[in-house]
Amino acid sequence: RARSIELLRSVGMGHRLDHTPSQLSGGEQQRVTIARAMANEPDLLLLDEPTGDLDTKNTDMVMRLLVDLNRARGVTLIMVTHDLHLKSFANRIVHLRDGKIWREEGVDPAARERLIAQLFESGIAGGGALRE
Repeated sequence: RARSIELLRSVGMGHRLDHTPSQLSGGEQQRVTIARAMANEPDLLLLDEPTGDLDTKNTDMVMRLLVDLNRARGVTLIMVTHDLHLKSFANRIVHLRDGKIWREEGVDPAARERLIAQLFESGIAGGGALRE
């Protein structure tokens, strides 16, 4: 129980410990799901559309959490998404077609770092544009 509470607090859900899933917003449910996935301290998280049903504010919140998990805890993230704005956060982008690798796309590390800095400053993951 103590570990569960610690994980929920780490994703900003400490104030909702006694709520049922139906009482949580979509973004809150996503953060609880991520906390649950972190319970066994995995080295790898597989994420299928982690922001698919979220508004911009909650997309930013979830992306901050995922970036933090990757950087602070060293968790490798493999994310499937149709949100083209989110690919800018990746270290590697692989496009699939009909279940096979179709192409790989290069990543500009400096642009990614600027985008991540902006995410933590003001939030831009859910469709925001990279400021130059």
